Amino acid sequence: MENARMHRQIAQGAGWMVLFKLVDRALGIVSTLVLARLLLPADFGLVAMAMSVIAIVELATAFSFEVALIQRATLTRAHYDTAWTLNLLLAAVCASVTAAIAWPTAAFYAEPRLVPVMLVLAGGFAVSGLENPGIVDFRRALDFRREFYFLSGKRALSFAVTITLALALRSYWALVAGAIAGRLFGVTLSYLLHRFRPRPCLESARELFAFSIWMLANNVLSVLQAKVPHFAVGRLLGSQPLGLLSVGAEIAQIPTNDLAAPINRVVFPGFSRLAGDGERLRTTFLDVISVTALVGLPAAIGIAAVAEPIVLVLLGAKWRDAVPVIEVLAIASGVGIITSNNGSAYLAFGLPRLITLLATLRLVLLLPLAWILVARDGLIGAAYAELITAALALTASLPVLFRRLALSPLQYADRIWRPACASAAMAFAVRGFLDRVHMPESSLEALPLLLAAIAVGISSYAAAIGALWFVSGRPHGAERLISNRLMAWIRSAFGA
Repeated sequence: MENARMHRQIAQGAGWMVLFKLVDRALGIVSTLVLARLLLPADFGLVAMAMSVIAIVELATAFSFEVALIQRATLTRAHYDTAWTLNLLLAAVCASVTAAIAWPTAAFYAEPRLVPVMLVLAGGFAVSGLENPGIVDFRRALDFRREFYFLSGKRALSFAVTITLALALRSYWALVAGAIAGRLFGVTLSYLLHRFRPRPCLESARELFAFSIWMLANNVLSVLQAKVPHFAVGRLLGSQPLGLLSVGAEIAQIPTNDLAAPINRVVFPGFSRLAGDGERLRTTFLDVISVTALVGLPAAIGIAAVAEPIVLVLLGAKWRDAVPVIEVLAIASGVGIITSNNGSAYLAFGLPRLITLLATLRLVLLLPLAWILVARDGLIGAAYAELITAALALTASLPVLFRRLALSPLQYADRIWRPACASAAMAFAVRGFLDRVHMPESSLEALPLLLAAIAVGISSYAAAIGALWFVSGRPHGAERLISNRLMAWIRSAFGA
Protein backbone atom coordinates (compact mmCIF):
# COMPACT_ATOMS: atom_id res chain seq x y z
CA MET A 1 0.00 0.00 0.00
CA GLU A 2 2.78 2.39 0.95
CA ASN A 3 4.67 1.51 -2.22
CA ALA A 4 1.57 2.22 -4.32
CA ARG A 5 1.13 5.59 -2.60
CA MET A 6 4.76 6.46 -3.30
CA HIS A 7 4.35 5.52 -6.97
CA ARG A 8 1.24 7.70 -7.12
CA GLN A 9 3.03 10.69 -5.58
CA ILE A 10 5.97 10.29 -7.94
CA ALA A 11 3.65 9.95 -10.93
CA GLN A 12 1.67 13.06 -9.94
CA GLY A 13 4.85 15.02 -9.29
CA ALA A 14 6.31 13.92 -12.61
CA GLY A 15 3.10 15.06 -14.27
CA TRP A 16 3.43 18.57 -12.78
CA MET A 17 7.10 18.79 -13.76
CA VAL A 18 6.48 17.53 -17.29
CA LEU A 19 3.65 20.06 -17.54
CA PHE A 20 6.10 22.77 -16.52
CA LYS A 21 8.50 21.60 -19.19
CA LEU A 22 5.70 21.68 -21.76
CA VAL A 23 4.94 25.27 -20.75
CA ASP A 24 8.64 26.07 -20.74
CA ARG A 25 9.15 24.44 -24.13
CA ALA A 26 6.13 26.17 -25.64
CA LEU A 27 7.52 29.51 -24.50
CA GLY A 28 10.95 28.45 -25.77
CA ILE A 29 9.60 27.54 -29.20
CA VAL A 30 7.78 30.85 -29.51
CA SER A 31 10.92 32.62 -28.28
CA THR A 32 13.08 30.79 -30.81
CA LEU A 33 10.66 31.49 -33.64
CA VAL A 34 10.73 35.20 -32.84
CA LEU A 35 14.36 35.65 -31.83
CA ALA A 36 15.81 33.59 -34.69
CA ARG A 37 14.15 35.99 -37.09
CA LEU A 38 14.90 39.20 -35.20
CA LEU A 39 18.51 38.40 -34.24
CA LEU A 40 21.50 36.95 -36.05
CA PRO A 41 23.38 33.73 -35.21
CA ALA A 42 26.30 35.96 -34.18
CA ASP A 43 24.07 37.60 -31.53
CA PHE A 44 23.39 34.21 -29.98
CA GLY A 45 27.07 33.38 -30.26
CA LEU A 46 28.09 36.56 -28.45
CA VAL A 47 25.82 35.85 -25.50
CA ALA A 48 26.92 32.21 -25.53
CA MET A 49 30.54 33.37 -25.17
CA ALA A 50 29.65 35.41 -22.08
CA MET A 51 27.48 32.70 -20.56
CA SER A 52 30.16 30.04 -21.09
CA VAL A 53 32.58 32.00 -18.91
CA ILE A 54 29.94 33.15 -16.42
CA ALA A 55 28.72 29.57 -15.97
CA ILE A 56 32.17 28.64 -14.69
CA VAL A 57 32.20 31.57 -12.24
CA GLU A 58 28.70 30.66 -11.10
CA LEU A 59 29.98 27.26 -10.12
CA ALA A 60 31.30 28.84 -6.93
CA THR A 61 27.64 29.07 -5.81
CA ALA A 62 26.79 25.58 -7.07
CA PHE A 63 26.93 23.80 -3.73
CA SER A 64 23.28 22.80 -4.28
CA PHE A 65 22.44 23.22 -0.61
CA GLU A 66 18.82 22.46 -1.49
CA VAL A 67 19.87 18.92 -2.44
CA ALA A 68 21.45 18.50 0.99
CA LEU A 69 18.22 19.75 2.59
CA ILE A 70 16.16 17.25 0.59
CA GLN A 71 18.48 14.32 1.34
CA ARG A 72 18.33 14.88 5.14
CA ALA A 73 15.50 13.13 7.00
CA THR A 74 15.00 15.96 9.56
CA LEU A 75 15.65 19.70 9.36
CA THR A 76 15.75 22.66 11.75
CA ARG A 77 15.37 26.37 11.08
CA ALA A 78 19.15 26.69 11.32
CA HIS A 79 19.54 24.48 8.24
CA TYR A 80 17.34 26.78 6.14
CA ASP A 81 18.91 29.99 7.47
CA THR A 82 22.43 28.68 6.96
CA ALA A 83 21.67 27.64 3.39
CA TRP A 84 20.29 31.14 2.65
CA THR A 85 23.26 32.93 4.25
CA LEU A 86 25.81 30.82 2.40
CA ASN A 87 24.02 31.32 -0.93
CA LEU A 88 23.94 35.10 -0.38
CA LEU A 89 27.65 35.30 0.45
CA LEU A 90 28.65 33.14 -2.50
CA ALA A 91 26.46 35.14 -4.89
CA ALA A 92 28.16 38.39 -3.84
CA VAL A 93 31.60 36.89 -4.44
CA CYS A 94 30.58 35.61 -7.87
CA ALA A 95 29.17 38.99 -8.88
CA SER A 96 32.49 40.61 -8.06
CA VAL A 97 34.52 37.98 -9.93
CA THR A 98 32.30 38.21 -13.00
CA ALA A 99 32.80 41.97 -13.18
CA ALA A 100 36.56 41.61 -12.69
CA ILE A 101 37.07 39.13 -15.55
CA ALA A 102 34.94 40.98 -18.11
CA TRP A 103 37.99 42.56 -19.78
CA PRO A 104 40.17 39.40 -19.88
CA THR A 105 37.23 37.47 -21.36
CA ALA A 106 36.75 40.08 -24.08
CA ALA A 107 40.46 39.85 -24.88
CA PHE A 108 40.36 36.02 -25.02
CA TYR A 109 37.56 36.02 -27.57
CA ALA A 110 38.74 39.24 -29.28
CA GLU A 111 35.19 40.58 -28.77
CA PRO A 112 35.02 43.99 -26.97
CA ARG A 113 31.20 43.89 -26.77
CA LEU A 114 31.54 41.25 -24.07
CA VAL A 115 32.64 43.81 -21.45
CA PRO A 116 29.30 45.61 -20.92
CA VAL A 117 27.39 42.34 -21.35
CA MET A 118 29.29 40.66 -18.52
CA LEU A 119 29.10 43.71 -16.26
CA VAL A 120 25.32 43.74 -16.55
CA LEU A 121 25.04 39.98 -16.02
CA ALA A 122 27.21 40.30 -12.90
CA GLY A 123 24.45 42.37 -11.31
CA GLY A 124 22.10 39.41 -11.52
CA PHE A 125 24.35 37.36 -9.24
CA ALA A 126 24.01 39.58 -6.20
CA VAL A 127 20.23 39.51 -6.35
CA SER A 128 19.87 35.77 -7.04
CA GLY A 129 21.46 34.90 -3.69
CA LEU A 130 18.41 36.30 -1.88
CA GLU A 131 16.08 33.51 -3.07
CA ASN A 132 13.94 32.03 -0.28
CA PRO A 133 15.26 28.61 0.83
CA GLY A 134 11.80 27.68 2.09
CA ILE A 135 10.72 26.64 -1.41
CA VAL A 136 12.77 23.45 -0.99
CA ASP A 137 9.80 22.22 1.08
CA PHE A 138 7.84 21.81 -2.14
CA ARG A 139 10.19 19.03 -3.27
CA ARG A 140 10.66 17.50 0.18
CA ALA A 141 6.90 17.05 0.52
CA LEU A 142 6.54 15.96 -3.13
CA ASP A 143 4.24 18.98 -3.56
CA PHE A 144 5.16 19.68 -7.15
CA ARG A 145 2.02 21.66 -7.84
CA ARG A 146 3.50 24.66 -5.99
CA GLU A 147 6.87 23.91 -7.55
CA PHE A 148 5.13 24.24 -10.90
CA TYR A 149 3.70 27.64 -9.97
CA PHE A 150 7.14 28.88 -8.96
CA LEU A 151 9.06 27.65 -12.00
CA SER A 152 6.45 28.47 -14.63
CA GLY A 153 5.82 31.95 -13.22
CA LYS A 154 9.50 32.79 -13.31
CA ARG A 155 9.86 31.47 -16.85
CA ALA A 156 6.82 33.31 -18.20
CA LEU A 157 7.93 36.68 -16.83
CA SER A 158 11.45 36.23 -18.21
CA PHE A 159 9.99 35.29 -21.61
CA ALA A 160 7.84 38.42 -21.70
CA VAL A 161 10.83 40.68 -21.03
CA THR A 162 13.04 38.98 -23.66
CA ILE A 163 10.47 39.10 -26.46
CA THR A 164 9.37 42.65 -25.72
CA LEU A 165 12.93 43.97 -25.82
CA ALA A 166 13.84 41.91 -28.89
CA LEU A 167 10.97 43.48 -30.80
CA ALA A 168 11.99 46.94 -29.60
CA LEU A 169 15.79 46.74 -29.83
CA ARG A 170 16.59 44.00 -32.39
CA SER A 171 19.74 43.43 -30.34
CA TYR A 172 21.51 40.79 -28.25
CA TRP A 173 20.69 42.97 -25.24
CA ALA A 174 17.23 41.38 -25.24
CA LEU A 175 18.86 38.02 -24.39
CA VAL A 176 20.88 39.64 -21.61
CA ALA A 177 17.85 41.39 -20.14
CA GLY A 178 15.85 38.16 -20.21
CA ALA A 179 18.54 36.36 -18.19
CA ILE A 180 18.58 39.13 -15.58
CA ALA A 181 14.80 39.24 -15.39
CA GLY A 182 14.65 35.50 -14.70
CA ARG A 183 16.84 35.92 -11.61
CA LEU A 184 14.89 38.91 -10.28
CA PHE A 185 11.51 37.28 -10.76
CA GLY A 186 12.75 34.06 -9.16
CA VAL A 187 13.63 35.88 -5.95
CA THR A 188 10.31 37.73 -5.85
CA LEU A 189 8.19 34.63 -6.46
CA SER A 190 10.06 32.57 -3.86
CA TYR A 191 8.83 34.94 -1.13
CA LEU A 192 5.32 35.21 -2.52
CA LEU A 193 4.84 31.43 -2.60
CA HIS A 194 6.41 30.43 0.73
CA ARG A 195 5.94 32.06 4.13
CA PHE A 196 9.43 31.27 5.45
CA ARG A 197 11.55 34.37 6.05
CA PRO A 198 15.29 33.66 6.36
CA ARG A 199 17.77 35.45 8.60
CA PRO A 200 21.59 35.42 8.76
CA CYS A 201 22.97 32.24 10.33
CA LEU A 202 25.98 29.95 9.87
CA GLU A 203 25.20 27.44 12.62
CA SER A 204 24.83 24.45 10.27
CA ALA A 205 27.52 25.41 7.77
CA ARG A 206 29.83 22.49 8.54
CA GLU A 207 26.97 20.01 8.30
CA LEU A 208 25.75 21.32 4.94
CA PHE A 209 29.22 21.57 3.47
CA ALA A 210 29.97 17.93 4.32
CA PHE A 211 27.39 16.84 1.72
CA SER A 212 27.35 19.85 -0.60
CA ILE A 213 31.07 19.94 -1.29
CA TRP A 214 30.49 16.89 -3.47
CA MET A 215 27.54 18.59 -5.14
CA LEU A 216 29.80 21.54 -5.93
CA ALA A 217 32.29 19.19 -7.54
CA ASN A 218 29.50 17.51 -9.51
CA ASN A 219 28.07 20.82 -10.69
CA VAL A 220 31.50 22.11 -11.68
CA LEU A 221 32.15 18.99 -13.73
CA SER A 222 28.66 19.10 -15.28
CA VAL A 223 29.05 22.68 -16.49
CA LEU A 224 32.57 22.05 -17.75
CA GLN A 225 31.29 19.07 -19.70
CA ALA A 226 28.59 21.23 -21.28
CA LYS A 227 30.92 24.13 -22.05
CA VAL A 228 34.09 22.38 -23.26
CA PRO A 229 32.66 21.91 -26.80
CA HIS A 230 31.52 25.56 -26.75
CA PHE A 231 34.99 26.76 -25.81
CA ALA A 232 36.56 24.64 -28.55
CA VAL A 233 34.12 25.81 -31.23
CA GLY A 234 34.23 29.46 -30.14
CA ARG A 235 38.02 29.53 -30.02
CA LEU A 236 38.74 27.51 -33.16
CA LEU A 237 35.78 28.39 -35.41
CA GLY A 238 34.29 31.70 -34.15
CA SER A 239 30.90 33.08 -33.10
CA GLN A 240 28.87 31.95 -36.13
CA PRO A 241 29.51 28.18 -35.66
CA LEU A 242 29.16 28.64 -31.89
CA GLY A 243 25.71 30.13 -32.43
CA LEU A 244 24.77 27.09 -34.54
CA LEU A 245 26.04 24.73 -31.83
CA SER A 246 24.29 26.62 -29.03
CA VAL A 247 20.87 26.73 -30.68
CA GLY A 248 21.26 23.24 -32.17
CA ALA A 249 22.08 21.78 -28.76
CA GLU A 250 19.00 23.44 -27.27
CA ILE A 251 16.79 21.63 -29.79
CA ALA A 252 18.64 18.31 -29.55
CA GLN A 253 18.47 18.26 -25.76
CA ILE A 254 14.70 18.75 -25.57
CA PRO A 255 14.17 15.12 -24.41
CA THR A 256 16.81 15.46 -21.68
CA ASN A 257 15.58 18.84 -20.48
CA ASP A 258 11.84 18.29 -20.94
CA LEU A 259 11.43 14.65 -19.95
CA ALA A 260 14.41 13.25 -18.04
CA ALA A 261 15.10 16.40 -15.99
CA PRO A 262 11.55 16.82 -14.61
CA ILE A 263 11.26 13.10 -13.86
CA ASN A 264 14.58 13.10 -12.01
CA ARG A 265 13.59 16.23 -10.10
CA VAL A 266 10.70 14.21 -8.71
CA VAL A 267 12.28 10.78 -8.26
CA PHE A 268 15.26 12.00 -6.22
CA PRO A 269 13.09 12.97 -3.20
CA GLY A 270 11.17 9.71 -3.69
CA PHE A 271 14.35 7.64 -3.89
CA SER A 272 15.64 9.40 -0.76
CA ARG A 273 12.59 8.26 1.20
CA LEU A 274 13.22 4.66 0.09
CA ALA A 275 17.00 4.61 0.58
CA GLY A 276 16.69 2.29 3.61
CA ASP A 277 14.44 -0.23 1.83
CA GLY A 278 16.48 -1.96 -0.87
CA GLU A 279 13.63 -4.02 -2.34
CA ARG A 280 11.22 -1.09 -2.72
CA LEU A 281 13.96 1.15 -4.07
CA ARG A 282 14.98 -1.46 -6.66
CA THR A 283 11.37 -1.93 -7.80
CA THR A 284 10.75 1.82 -7.98
CA PHE A 285 14.02 2.41 -9.84
CA LEU A 286 13.15 -0.21 -12.48
CA ASP A 287 9.68 1.29 -12.97
CA VAL A 288 11.13 4.78 -13.31
CA ILE A 289 13.78 3.81 -15.84
CA SER A 290 11.20 1.81 -17.76
CA VAL A 291 8.89 4.81 -18.12
CA THR A 292 11.81 7.14 -18.87
CA ALA A 293 13.07 4.88 -21.65
CA LEU A 294 9.59 4.32 -23.07
CA VAL A 295 9.01 8.07 -23.46
CA GLY A 296 12.50 9.57 -23.63
CA LEU A 297 14.23 7.34 -26.17
CA PRO A 298 11.67 7.79 -28.97
CA ALA A 299 11.64 11.53 -28.29
CA ALA A 300 15.43 11.74 -28.66
CA ILE A 301 15.68 9.47 -31.71
CA GLY A 302 12.65 11.15 -33.21
CA ILE A 303 14.28 14.58 -33.06
CA ALA A 304 17.35 13.15 -34.81
CA ALA A 305 15.11 11.70 -37.54
CA VAL A 306 13.22 14.97 -38.23
CA ALA A 307 16.08 17.38 -37.59
CA GLU A 308 15.94 19.04 -41.02
CA PRO A 309 12.21 19.91 -41.08
CA ILE A 310 12.45 20.99 -37.42
CA VAL A 311 15.20 23.47 -38.30
CA LEU A 312 13.30 24.79 -41.31
CA VAL A 313 10.09 25.30 -39.30
CA LEU A 314 11.58 26.68 -36.09
CA LEU A 315 14.66 28.55 -37.28
CA GLY A 316 14.53 29.06 -41.03
CA ALA A 317 16.81 28.07 -43.91
CA LYS A 318 19.75 30.18 -42.66
CA TRP A 319 20.18 27.73 -39.77
CA ARG A 320 20.38 24.64 -42.02
CA ASP A 321 24.02 24.00 -41.11
CA ALA A 322 22.81 23.05 -37.62
CA VAL A 323 20.99 19.93 -38.91
CA PRO A 324 23.90 17.44 -38.69
CA VAL A 325 24.78 18.74 -35.22
CA ILE A 326 21.21 18.24 -34.00
CA GLU A 327 21.11 14.70 -35.40
CA VAL A 328 24.19 13.59 -33.47
CA LEU A 329 23.45 15.53 -30.27
CA ALA A 330 19.89 14.15 -30.15
CA ILE A 331 21.26 10.61 -30.05
CA ALA A 332 23.66 11.67 -27.29
CA SER A 333 20.66 13.11 -25.46
CA GLY A 334 18.96 9.71 -25.61
CA VAL A 335 22.00 8.11 -23.97
CA GLY A 336 21.98 10.82 -21.31
CA ILE A 337 18.31 10.17 -20.52
CA ILE A 338 19.15 6.64 -19.40
CA THR A 339 22.26 7.70 -17.47
CA SER A 340 20.46 10.44 -15.52
CA ASN A 341 18.35 7.97 -13.52
CA ASN A 342 21.52 6.35 -12.18
CA GLY A 343 22.67 9.63 -10.66
CA SER A 344 19.40 10.10 -8.79
CA ALA A 345 19.85 6.67 -7.19
CA TYR A 346 23.43 7.48 -6.13
CA LEU A 347 22.28 10.72 -4.47
CA ALA A 348 19.53 8.88 -2.63
CA PHE A 349 22.15 6.50 -1.25
CA GLY A 350 24.16 9.52 -0.06
CA LEU A 351 26.95 8.82 -2.58
CA PRO A 352 27.46 12.12 -4.44
CA ARG A 353 31.22 11.36 -4.52
CA LEU A 354 30.51 8.48 -6.91
CA ILE A 355 28.85 10.88 -9.34
CA THR A 356 31.92 13.11 -8.98
CA LEU A 357 34.21 10.25 -9.92
CA LEU A 358 32.19 9.33 -13.00
CA ALA A 359 31.87 12.97 -14.10
CA THR A 360 35.62 13.46 -13.71
CA LEU A 361 36.25 10.47 -15.96
CA ARG A 362 33.93 11.87 -18.62
CA LEU A 363 35.51 15.33 -18.50
CA VAL A 364 39.03 13.89 -18.77
CA LEU A 365 37.95 12.13 -21.95
CA LEU A 366 35.89 15.02 -23.36
CA LEU A 367 38.48 17.76 -22.95
CA PRO A 368 41.06 16.47 -25.45
CA LEU A 369 38.49 14.73 -27.64
CA ALA A 370 36.45 17.90 -28.28
CA TRP A 371 39.47 19.98 -29.28
CA ILE A 372 40.89 17.21 -31.48
CA LEU A 373 37.61 16.48 -33.29
CA VAL A 374 36.65 20.16 -33.73
CA ALA A 375 40.10 20.91 -35.16
CA ARG A 376 39.83 17.92 -37.49
CA ASP A 377 36.13 17.80 -38.44
CA GLY A 378 34.81 21.28 -37.65
CA LEU A 379 31.47 21.85 -35.97
CA ILE A 380 30.26 18.24 -36.27
CA GLY A 381 33.34 17.13 -34.33
CA ALA A 382 31.94 18.76 -31.18
CA ALA A 383 28.74 16.71 -31.52
CA TYR A 384 30.64 13.45 -31.98
CA ALA A 385 32.74 14.20 -28.89
CA GLU A 386 29.53 14.57 -26.86
CA LEU A 387 28.10 11.30 -28.19
CA ILE A 388 31.23 9.25 -27.54
CA THR A 389 31.70 10.46 -23.99
CA ALA A 390 27.98 10.07 -23.20
CA ALA A 391 28.11 6.41 -24.20
CA LEU A 392 31.25 5.83 -22.12
CA ALA A 393 29.66 7.57 -19.10
CA LEU A 394 26.63 5.29 -19.24
CA THR A 395 28.82 2.18 -19.42
CA ALA A 396 30.96 3.30 -16.48
CA SER A 397 27.94 4.12 -14.28
CA LEU A 398 26.35 0.67 -14.40
CA PRO A 399 28.56 -1.71 -12.35
CA VAL A 400 28.18 0.16 -9.04
CA LEU A 401 24.47 0.66 -9.67
CA PHE A 402 23.96 -3.05 -10.17
CA ARG A 403 25.82 -3.83 -6.95
CA ARG A 404 24.11 -1.21 -4.76
CA LEU A 405 20.61 -2.17 -5.93
CA ALA A 406 21.31 -5.92 -6.10
CA LEU A 407 20.24 -5.60 -9.72
CA SER A 408 21.29 -7.90 -12.55
CA PRO A 409 22.27 -6.57 -15.99
CA LEU A 410 19.44 -8.59 -17.51
CA GLN A 411 16.85 -6.95 -15.22
CA TYR A 412 18.17 -3.55 -16.22
CA ALA A 413 18.32 -4.35 -19.95
CA ASP A 414 14.81 -5.82 -19.87
CA ARG A 415 13.37 -2.36 -19.16
CA ILE A 416 15.30 -0.67 -21.97
CA TRP A 417 15.71 -2.95 -24.97
CA ARG A 418 12.12 -2.76 -26.24
CA PRO A 419 11.97 1.09 -26.30
CA ALA A 420 15.45 1.14 -27.90
CA CYS A 421 14.52 -1.30 -30.67
CA ALA A 422 11.14 0.35 -31.27
CA SER A 423 12.84 3.77 -31.48
CA ALA A 424 15.28 2.44 -34.10
CA ALA A 425 12.37 1.06 -36.13
CA MET A 426 10.62 4.42 -35.85
CA ALA A 427 13.73 6.25 -37.09
CA PHE A 428 13.96 4.01 -40.18
CA ALA A 429 10.28 4.61 -40.94
CA VAL A 430 10.55 8.39 -40.58
CA ARG A 431 13.75 8.73 -42.59
CA GLY A 432 12.30 6.47 -45.27
CA PHE A 433 9.29 8.76 -45.49
CA LEU A 434 11.39 11.95 -45.66
CA ASP A 435 13.71 10.49 -48.30
CA ARG A 436 10.73 10.04 -50.63
CA VAL A 437 9.56 13.67 -50.49
CA HIS A 438 11.04 16.97 -51.61
CA MET A 439 12.33 19.09 -48.73
CA PRO A 440 10.98 22.66 -49.12
CA GLU A 441 12.91 25.82 -48.32
CA SER A 442 10.34 27.91 -46.46
CA SER A 443 9.11 27.37 -42.92
CA LEU A 444 5.46 27.46 -43.96
CA GLU A 445 5.91 24.75 -46.58
CA ALA A 446 7.99 22.59 -44.22
CA LEU A 447 5.36 22.60 -41.44
CA PRO A 448 2.94 20.06 -43.04
CA LEU A 449 5.91 17.83 -43.83
CA LEU A 450 7.11 17.97 -40.22
CA LEU A 451 3.63 17.15 -38.91
CA ALA A 452 3.35 14.22 -41.32
CA ALA A 453 6.77 12.90 -40.27
CA ILE A 454 5.77 13.15 -36.61
CA ALA A 455 2.58 11.21 -37.35
CA VAL A 456 4.62 8.49 -39.09
CA GLY A 457 6.96 8.37 -36.10
CA ILE A 458 4.22 8.10 -33.47
CA SER A 459 2.30 5.41 -35.33
CA SER A 460 5.38 3.34 -36.19
CA TYR A 461 6.74 3.55 -32.63
CA ALA A 462 3.39 2.59 -31.09
CA ALA A 463 3.11 -0.39 -33.43
CA ALA A 464 6.69 -1.51 -32.80
CA ILE A 465 6.61 -1.19 -29.02
CA GLY A 466 3.24 -2.93 -28.82
CA ALA A 467 4.41 -5.80 -30.99
CA LEU A 468 7.63 -6.26 -29.02
CA TRP A 469 5.74 -6.23 -25.72
CA PHE A 470 3.27 -8.88 -26.85
CA VAL A 471 5.99 -11.06 -28.40
CA SER A 472 7.90 -10.84 -25.08
CA GLY A 473 4.91 -12.20 -23.17
CA ARG A 474 3.65 -8.83 -21.87
CA PRO A 475 6.24 -8.57 -19.04
CA HIS A 476 6.07 -6.07 -16.18
CA GLY A 477 7.32 -2.66 -17.24
CA ALA A 478 6.18 0.73 -18.47
CA GLU A 479 3.98 -0.86 -21.12
CA ARG A 480 2.01 -2.74 -18.47
CA LEU A 481 1.80 0.29 -16.18
CA ILE A 482 0.40 2.41 -18.99
CA SER A 483 -1.91 -0.37 -20.16
CA ASN A 484 -3.33 -0.83 -16.66
CA ARG A 485 -3.87 2.92 -16.24
CA LEU A 486 -5.57 3.10 -19.64
CA MET A 487 -7.89 0.20 -18.86
CA ALA A 488 -8.74 1.72 -15.48
CA TRP A 489 -9.59 5.02 -17.16
CA ILE A 490 -11.78 3.27 -19.76
CA ARG A 491 -13.67 1.35 -17.06
CA SER A 492 -14.17 4.55 -15.07
CA ALA A 493 -15.26 6.57 -18.10
CA PHE A 494 -17.81 3.99 -19.28
CA GLY A 495 -18.93 2.83 -15.86
CA ALA A 496 -17.72 -0.71 -16.42
